[in-house]
Parts: sequence; C-alpha cells; structure tokens
Amino acid sequence: VYLPQTSAEASFAIQLGDNLSPSYGPLLIRTTMPDFSRLAEATVSTLEMFEWNKVTLIYEDMEFSNAIIPYLTDALVNKDIQLSHKIAIPTFPEDFQILEKLEVLMSSQSEVFVVHMSSNLASRLFVAANKEGMMGKGFAWLVTDGLSNFVDTMDPIAIGSMKGVIGLRPYIPKTTALKNFRTRYKRISSMKQDKAATKLNLLGLWLYDIVWGFGMTVERIGNANSGFLKEMNDRTWLIGILNPSFRGISGILDLVNRQFQPSVFEIFNITGKRNRVIGYWTNGQGISKKNNSTSRNTPRILQAEEPTRAKWTIGVPSKKGFTEFVNIQSGNKSNDDELPGFSIEVFRKVWDLALPSTTSYEFVNIDGTYDDLCCQVKYQEIHAAVGDISIVASRTNCVDFTLPYLETGVAMLIKVRHNGPKDMWIFLKPLSWDLWLVIIAICIFIGIVVRVLERRENTEFNGSARKQLSTILMFPCQSVAIPQRDMVVTNGSRLVLVVWIFLALILMQSYTANLSSILTVNQLQPTIPSIKELRKSYVGYQNHSFVKGFLINQLGFQESMLKPYCSVDDYQEALSKGSENEGVSAIFDEIPYIKLFLAQYTTGYLMVGPTYRTDGLGFALPIGSPMVANFSRAILNFTQGKYMNSLEKKYFGMVSIDQDETGAVSSASPSLTSRSFAGLFIIISIIVLLALLSSKIHILRRLIQRYIFSNSGDIAHPPQINNVEENHNSNQNNRDESIEEGILEGHSS
Repeated sequence: VYLPQTSAEASFAIQLGDNLSPSYGPLLIRTTMPDFSRLAEATVSTLEMFEWNKVTLIYEDMEFSNAIIPYLTDALVNKDIQLSHKIAIPTFPEDFQILEKLEVLMSSQSEVFVVHMSSNLASRLFVAANKEGMMGKGFAWLVTDGLSNFVDTMDPIAIGSMKGVIGLRPYIPKTTALKNFRTRYKRISSMKQDKAATKLNLLGLWLYDIVWGFGMTVERIGNANSGFLKEMNDRTWLIGILNPSFRGISGILDLVNRQFQPSVFEIFNITGKRNRVIGYWTNGQGISKKNNSTSRNTPRILQAEEPTRAKWTIGVPSKKGFTEFVNIQSGNKSNDDELPGFSIEVFRKVWDLALPSTTSYEFVNIDGTYDDLCCQVKYQEIHAAVGDISIVASRTNCVDFTLPYLETGVAMLIKVRHNGPKDMWIFLKPLSWDLWLVIIAICIFIGIVVRVLERRENTEFNGSARKQLSTILMFPCQSVAIPQRDMVVTNGSRLVLVVWIFLALILMQSYTANLSSILTVNQLQPTIPSIKELRKSYVGYQNHSFVKGFLINQLGFQESMLKPYCSVDDYQEALSKGSENEGVSAIFDEIPYIKLFLAQYTTGYLMVGPTYRTDGLGFALPIGSPMVANFSRAILNFTQGKYMNSLEKKYFGMVSIDQDETGAVSSASPSLTSRSFAGLFIIISIIVLLALLSSKIHILRRLIQRYIFSNSGDIAHPPQINNVEENHNSNQNNRDESIEEGILEGHSS
C-alpha cells in the first residue's frame, strides 16, 4: 500500500504501478487516481450548477496533473462548456514565473478557473492571485481534490487568500466512529508530542481503513504463520482481503482495478475558519443538495450577477464642479459614450492601447472622497478607479497608480485689489534711502576728481571758491543731462567722465524699470502679504480633494480654518466675500483647476506661489496588478503622441493647464539698495583713483625728492630750482586769476 503526500510521489506511484510485472501487480493498491473520470465528471457538474460556460484550467506541469486533461476535456465537451485556456505551472517555480502566468490570465480576461495541483504549489498560487486582485468579485475558482484534501491542514495565510474558493473532494461522512478515531489519534499524538500529526487528512484515513481491512482479513484467514506466507505465493488471496466495496471510518471505498474510486464528492465553499458545504456529487446521480445549504449564490466570490461576463467595472468620482475632467451626475450608471470629460477621454484611448478590443467595461460613479474611491478598488468592489485622481503617498496603501497622464502642482488663488498710486513720494521708492545717499556722494566725488584733474588745463574749473564749489556739484549732473563735446581736456578726466556716464545710465535704467514695476504692482495688489499671515484667515480647498490633508499636515493650517468648495462659481463667491464676511482669503488647489477658474474670471484674481509639486493625475488599479505596467506604457504612448494636444484644446481651449505660471507672494520692499550695485561702485571707484594718480604722478615725484633727498648735498640745488619755478608758477596763476576776475566784473557792469 502506497499513500503519496505530494504530486511528485503520486507520479512515482503511478509509474510504479504501471511498471510492475503481472506477477506483482495484484499486490499494489493505488490510493492515487490515475483514472480521473469521476473527478472530471464531478468538476464539470459543479461548473454546470453555477452556469459557468467558459473556464480556464490551471494545472501543475507533471504527469500526475496532466492525466486529468483528457478526462476533463471530454466531460466539458459533453456539457457544452468551453475550455478557453490551459495554463501549466512548473512544480517548483520562482515567484516571477507565477506572476507571469497570472498576468497572462488577466490580459485574457478569464474569470473562472479550475485548479488541479498539489497543495504546496496551490498555496503560492492563491497568495499571488490575492495580491494581484484576482480573488474578488468577478472571479471564480474551483479546486480539485489535489488541494481540497489538505485544506484543513494548510497554512492560515494561504487559507486567508482562498476565501470564496469552491472545493471538490471525496466525501467523508461524519460518523461517531470517525469522531472517536480523531479523538484517540489526537490524544496519542499529544502524548508523543508530535505537533505535526495532530490533524488528519483524507489520505491518513484511507491508510487506516486499508490497514484495518488487511488486519481483519488476516484475522479471518488465521494467525500469520509460515503456512500463510506460503499461501501468498498464489497471490489470489488479495481478492478476499478487501471486498470490491467495503465501509471504513472514511466511508464506502470502491476498488476498481486495484484503484480507489470515490463514489461521492463533497462540494464546499472555503470561508476561512470553517468550510461550508454546498452540495454532493454522487456517481450515476449527479449533484444533490442537502440541509438547504446549497444556494447558487452562497459563495462570497460568486455574488456578482454574471460571473462569466468579460467586463470591467470602472469607478469614477461624482463631481458637481470642474466637469471638464469628469462629467457624471451622482447616482447614475452610464456607458462610456455618455460620459464626457478629459480624464475619461484619456482613459478610452489608453484602454484601446492597453487591452484587446474584446474586453469591455462600464463606468459606475462613486460618491464620497477620492480616498473612498481608491478604497473601493482595494476592497474589490470595482476593478479600477478613473478620473482626476491625484497620485499621493497616502493612497498607495490602497492602490497602485499608473504613470501620470497630466502633471500638476498645488498653488494658491487669491483676490487682488485695484489700487492706483496715492503716495506723493512714490518717485523716491524705486531706490532705497541708502542708495540715494551713495549716489549723491559719488556725484560729489566725481566733481572733486574732475576739478583736480582739470584745474591747470581748463579755465572752467578755476575762479573763486563759490564758483569752484558750483562747478563741482553741477558738473556730474550736467555731463549726463546736457553733454557737450569739450567739457574736459585731460585724458584722465575723459576716462573718469566715461566711467561716470556708464554708471549713471545703469542707475537710470534700473530706476525706470523699478518705478514701472511699482506702479503696475500697485494696480493689482494681493489682498494677503504672506503665507504666515494667511494662517490667521479662512482658506478654501476643493471638496473631496487631498489638498485638505496637505494644508493641515504640511502647511500647518488649522482644520477649523478650512472650508470646502465644489465649483468655479463657489470659488468666486467665497473670494469675493473675503474671510471677514463668511468667505475665504485664498483657495489652495491644483494648478489645472485654478487655470480653469482664471479662464472664466480673467480679472480681479491671481494665481500665486510657491508651487508645491505633486506627482500628477493617474489611474488607480489593485495593488500588485500586472495591468499597471500595461496602462503606464499606454499612457506614455498616448501623451507623447499627436492626439494629446487636440484633446486638451477640446476641453480646455487655449488654457495651458499643465504649466506653472504662478507669481510670488512677498512682503519685502521693492526698492533697490546700495548693495545691489556695490560691485559696480567698487570697480568705478578703483578706476577713478587710478586715473587721478596717473595724471598727478609728478606730485609723488616731488614728495620723494623733498623727503628722501633733502639731506643729500649732491642734489641740494635742484630742489631750490624747482622751488623757484614753483613759486613763479604760483605767482603767475594768482595773477591770471586776478585778471580773469577783473574781466568778469567788467562784463557784469
């Protein structure tokens, strides 16, 4: 007697039985079922009971599992049930191999699966299928005895992934003898501290029945002795050991050609802790229902109205405003042709690229927040969520997002006031007070330098002290306002004049630009100076959006100071009232919605920054779904194609909804300061000083001669000559100045 525990052992048992010589063949009793005719008939009858007309077979790629295919194929043909796919999985696959097989099933839109494999492999399969979202509504699973026989002893994690699965296994009647045997077995196992043997499966019960039957036969024939062993050579005694049909604690066992053939199969629903019996299949009688517990809608996974439909249920948000993205009224279920909107149009195109045309879908609107919409996907109420759904970290606990089809960011919408310039000293605001003082000091410095450089060559810089002071103050302004050809004579003065005019032009251009900016900004003045002060006022956001949590968690707003709004008109009304009159001072929202608002209300409102970047708008699918990659590739192909721009123009006109064009909110003074031109001032000062030193190098020479060589006898006379010449020149200059003053006085008379 050989009782295999794994599919590999079962295959070995089949080969062993087939390879035994005829002389030893009668000594082998097979507990495996190389003849799967009854199991195939019970499987197809169960499919027929649930009205499943199209199935996919998933089996372990080995001889034991392959043996059921011809029996199952014939039984399906007889019942007019289509076998759409046959998926073989290796006995010891890697995780990615299982995921690849599931991805094939998802893309083919198969929804009813028959699983025929060992419990170890099936456990990994169902855990992976649960992560892929294939254990919810719209999917049905039926497992054969290769797994069903071991359900009671499987790992809890695997059982938790199999809730709602339909099982099919040989029926074991719950008799008093069976109950007593389980109690004795458990007590003996506890005494031996064998935790692995505390639970019995079907094969263990069959083994007990076989040994019990053998013992009873031996007892009936007589005590075991040498004579009995000699009688075994005849090998005809086995016919008398077990009747073709005898009853043990596991029920009535049929031996057909030395093989177990269960005559009754139990159909049950895996619910977690306890399995619920649905019905019984009996050979020659079909399915019978007992105890009124076999309603067709009993299994949770079969609660969908039409499990065999190849249609996706797509959830979309119910929106009262911003219907440019999704336009559906609350409480309606619409076909895709009746549901316009930018997000819906993008989804249609992406769907056509990602999935075959044979797959269909329907839209169902979901009331509530966008987080609630994502949770519907997690709880398998819908297959996917589509719409203007922002990709944020908190939602990744419920769904996996595709790549974004539209880039976004959070900005602020505020109302601006139209104020003209009212300050009589506004012409001074372009430059700060320290810069004005620096400019005045530079003018005086330039005038003094030019006076020093021109006093010997240019008579315009000579005269009385009052005249020279006037020239020093007026020359810088005159050279810029009324430039003349021969204002200076020396080369050093010309260099200083060029540098000064360059500086003056830069200052004038900066002054003009800043004054224009001040006058323009004063026309559209924001009603708030900064984000910090905004926290003291009421602030709005789009209802059901993630922006509420963003304002509370990242920007530090109090929830009591936040107000939700739904549409463009609601935004306008709230901003017009203001925070003091039951409105708001600002509204935070994603840039596309703000631009739609500004396209309708073109004056009196402004989008300002800073912009807080987000990951954009995408579609939500179950966590681990292989379709995420398919949709993401399709989104890239579509958004980078030629139809994306035309679709944006169709719904948004000429508004560029995905570009950031925010202004800054700042309370800083717009005036330019001296620090803005500090580098330029330093460079010009150095150039002017060098020009002054280069033109008056003889002064340095005279100082050297006076202080270094004054004690040397060899050069005593030259300084005297120089002193005489200097005195002469000084006297001559004094006379020239006296003559010039006399001439001027004569003209004045």
